[in-house]
Amino acid sequence: MSLIALISDIHGNIDALKAVMADIDAQTVTSIHCLGDIVGYGAAPSECLTIVRSRCETTVMGNHDLMTANPGVRLASERVAAGIRYAQDNLSEQDLEWLRSLPLVVTAHDFTMVHASLANPKEFAYLTTDEEARLHFQFQETGVCFMGHTHVPQLIFPVSDDFLWSDLTDQPFRLDERIRCAINVGSVGQPRDHDPRASYGLFDTSRRHFQLRRVPYDIEKAQKRIREAGLPEENAVRLEVGV
Repeated sequence: MSLIALISDIHGNIDALKAVMADIDAQTVTSIHCLGDIVGYGAAPSECLTIVRSRCETTVMGNHDLMTANPGVRLASERVAAGIRYAQDNLSEQDLEWLRSLPLVVTAHDFTMVHASLANPKEFAYLTTDEEARLHFQFQETGVCFMGHTHVPQLIFPVSDDFLWSDLTDQPFRLDERIRCAINVGSVGQPRDHDPRASYGLFDTSRRHFQLRRVPYDIEKAQKRIREAGLPEENAVRLEVGV
């Protein structure tokens, strides 16, 4: 049996990441894979990056990783830009070069890993509608694709000409090898499904069992870090409500 852990969207939240890693260490995990967005929003980009570099077998690039490592990239809102600037100021040049080197898509263990949609991965399109799913599945060649980006744990698979969208709970389930699917493992550092606990995925590659794990962590401590770093108040407030 190979039990794979999949983490995503850490966003500089070291308190959530440490809690997730402790939970992973309590499982019989054979490898850990990161689906991107190590930095941004949160106050501990360097600490998070150090853990990911040392613990993860594979890491793909997220949009916040790309923006941090490439200063010329146009930033969106000030809330996003503040986290990017903070990461740039607190990462070494070696760290930034490592972020630049990350692949956009990786296929391993008979599944695919990407931060957002497989349809033009560098554009980081969200996967939230049937049309976006249709574009994604045109490029998904493996049975399973794991992703993050929306911060919402979700299972998506084609049904005839439509798509079934199912929000994930912590109830384990088996993936049918005859049906392609995409699984969003949610967010370690900034969940947006109204559950403030950190989330990550466990995938048993031999039995094809998937389970979403929800992990409580010290949210007040993470909020204090954000406020002391002078980052936008919204970045702190949303952690306690999971939006």
